[in-house]
Amino acid sequence: MRHVGSILDLAHHMNLHRGPRFRSRWCVLALAALVSACDRTDPAVPTSLVPVGANALTARAGETLSAPPAVILTDQRSRALANTLVTWQTGASSGSIDIDTVRTDATGRAAIGRWTLGPIVGLQTLTATVSDVEPVVFRVTVSAGAASALLRRVPEFQETRVESRVPQAPAVQVVDAFGNPVAGEAVTFVVTNGGGVLLDATGAAAGVQITRTSDANGVAQVDGWRVGTNVTEQNRVVASLASLGTGATFRVNPRADVPARLEAAAPRSQQGVPGVDVPSRPAVRALDRFGNPAGGATVVFTPRDGAGVVIGNVRVTADGDGIARVGRWTLGTDSVQRLDATSPQFPADTFTFTATAVASIFSFDVRFLNGTPSARNLAAVETAVERWRRVIAGQTPPVRVVANPDVCGPGVPAIDEDIVNVRVYVNLDSIDGRGSILGRAGPCFIRTTSGLPVVGFVELDTADLATLDQNGTLDDVMTHEFGHVLGLQAFNWERRGLLNTTNSNDPFFQGSIGRDGFADIGGAIYPGIPVPVEETGGAGTRLSHWRASVLQRELMVGFARTGGMPLSRLTVGALADLGYVVRVDNAEAFTVPPFGSAAWGEMVMPGSTRVLSYGDDHWPTAVYEVDRSGRQRLVRAGDWRVTRRR
Repeated sequence: MRHVGSILDLAHHMNLHRGPRFRSRWCVLALAALVSACDRTDPAVPTSLVPVGANALTARAGETLSAPPAVILTDQRSRALANTLVTWQTGASSGSIDIDTVRTDATGRAAIGRWTLGPIVGLQTLTATVSDVEPVVFRVTVSAGAASALLRRVPEFQETRVESRVPQAPAVQVVDAFGNPVAGEAVTFVVTNGGGVLLDATGAAAGVQITRTSDANGVAQVDGWRVGTNVTEQNRVVASLASLGTGATFRVNPRADVPARLEAAAPRSQQGVPGVDVPSRPAVRALDRFGNPAGGATVVFTPRDGAGVVIGNVRVTADGDGIARVGRWTLGTDSVQRLDATSPQFPADTFTFTATAVASIFSFDVRFLNGTPSARNLAAVETAVERWRRVIAGQTPPVRVVANPDVCGPGVPAIDEDIVNVRVYVNLDSIDGRGSILGRAGPCFIRTTSGLPVVGFVELDTADLATLDQNGTLDDVMTHEFGHVLGLQAFNWERRGLLNTTNSNDPFFQGSIGRDGFADIGGAIYPGIPVPVEETGGAGTRLSHWRASVLQRELMVGFARTGGMPLSRLTVGALADLGYVVRVDNAEAFTVPPFGSAAWGEMVMPGSTRVLSYGDDHWPTAVYEVDRSGRQRLVRAGDWRVTRRR
């Protein structure tokens, strides 16, 4: 500024001493000098910030812009302004940048390295700012990204009756990776299962495949869906996009229509035991017009005169299987008894169920191994079966058994079938020569619900069979071993809480019905705790038989005796404690001699020549529980092969 002052002083002096023309020229020169002096000393001031290229852009949600935003900064004379700090700031929900401050280069340019947009659809912004300069705002109109998923707009699972319209037609929303709706996508709906059909806007069938385009909200839907006519088959519609690997599935498990007719759902004719519930409860099934089991039909079960007693005679068919089953039908004394099933909804229909009274409906399915037995041995098995059938009246329910060969014993084939009551495999083979072990037996499959046997194994020593026949004990020994298969042994008693071994020297059976039977045969005055169980002998004798010192000749003691071994009321009662339906009055006559008498003394100290020990007649195989559907569970480990290691 000192130079400027000197120039002005000189100009003033010249103007005073020169003419007008000279003074005018001199002033022009002075002004130019003044401007030149000012240009050399005034600093550059940031004045203008402008975008490089357009600052109104379009892109998809979540994208990184291919050309990062940039600005140019100039001063008051429009010259590029270098080394000036530019600050960058994204707007709300406008994604992220890699750096937020950048200095201008020699050309006045400043740019970020990357701007990745946020996930929202709409306007996103990025602002470049230099102090005291109007900022630059980059604006991006963001649309949805590529289709990434189909979202169900109605529930995946719905309910409706067969051949009817679902409450909410299948609908999906097409969205990108951030959940933004995607418009204009062709969505295909296909009926994939169940036999249903898609409907048009009028409700008419439009086929099993329809394509719909997603609207501005990304939604595509069909006008309607009518399911098929079969309740056992799930109905499915799948919505899909060609660009996606997975679709959205809609499912309906249709319910049956209203009952249209009835049919019998149990055997119309069967055998039963007087005073005992029939083995197969009469039942009626309701069906809709398509043959599906239908609920809601009332069924009344009425016994005819002399046909026993019915409990639970009014029933309603269930939704799942369409069946109404009588609660109980206990037979009367007539030889042929009838029960009628009727429905007020179907007055013209009557279903009559007939039961023929017999002494027993329990059965043994006996299968011989190692060929056909001799006539005498076959007769012994038949005698054993009939003796047990006289006292076991009720049937045990069928269960599914699936087993590999030799699971129960040597030579037992593979099993894959439903078995009613009990199957017994009989093996007549060499065990240990004459004497010692006469035979051995036990169950290998038992019922899950009751513990009663399904499959068992009996093995008798061929070296002893002739001797047993000669001394008259063959029939009793055979019957005895079949009794072990039926569950008369420690394993079954312990599982049912029937065996008390608190005092190892005086174990006893504590089933209430067996105790009553013991009292009936003279055990009421027994001085110990009834019913005494064998406390001596090996593993197969101890705890699995009645005590021989008390019940000398009873069938289920651990020693075979000549002269007959009765199947007493005690053993029949023990069967009832295990869960069998029995006829106690059919037990064979047997009385325990009065305790303390000479006869009882003879029982306590019998002559050795009159007794033949069974030895270890426990069959050591593994035991499995099995239910009606065939599910198995190991309940006792074992391996019968130990009997072959001699």
